[in-house]
Amino acid sequence: MSAKNGIYSEAFKWKVVQDVLSGSLSKEEARRAYSIKGNCTVLYWMQAFSGVKDYRSGGHVFEDHSQLAKTRKQSKQAAEIARLKQELKAERLRADLWQKVVEVAEEELGIDIRKKFGAKQSPDANNS
Repeated sequence: MSAKNGIYSEAFKWKVVQDVLSGSLSKEEARRAYSIKGNCTVLYWMQAFSGVKDYRSGGHVFEDHSQLAKTRKQSKQAAEIARLKQELKAERLRADLWQKVVEVAEEELGIDIRKKFGAKQSPDANNS
């Protein structure tokens, strides 16, 4: 159940990861049992398939690929939410900064920079 050319199917990788996470084989035992050449290959698959960084601590064994796909999707969504929250925080800080700049400019220059709702244009603006 190994690949002769070093290319392994997703199903094969999935089986190896499940064997290690379930505790039926250690990472090294799985490597030898399935004739996997690379020393870190099984660990790489574990990280890619399950997010497990330390195989010695065990991990959650998914029943099927759909659970893994759902977990991956949730992980991506959580990362996207975190990124968007960070962007929102930065934009709020930028908006606060601009608000302060306008306030200081109005105070220093003694003019209204912000237009008030319903303000009429000056007659000079209509002639241009």
